[in-house]
Amino acid sequence: MGREFYKEADQKMKCAACHREIIEKRGEIDLRIRGILYLVRNVSYEECPACGDRVLTPEISQDLFDKIKNGKFVEETFQLPVLDGTTFSVRG
Repeated sequence: MGREFYKEADQKMKCAACHREIIEKRGEIDLRIRGILYLVRNVSYEECPACGDRVLTPEISQDLFDKIKNGKFVEETFQLPVLDGTTFSVRG
């Protein structure tokens, strides 16, 4: 996330990364802010079906930052698959 989408003259939102038409969705996204991973459930966002880039509106972003700042979230514990990438090497 983080790239901006833009509108062309026909007002269809386009992905700034690959210029494909984006779609509005609702679901779960993950955000990493100051090194902390947050899972955001039931949030509206825009997603590019071609490259997978996701963007929140400025209003939703501000609302989420305000909730984080004010501690308005619950903490849950769950298992997360973790991979070790140091065992892989690139051959030249």
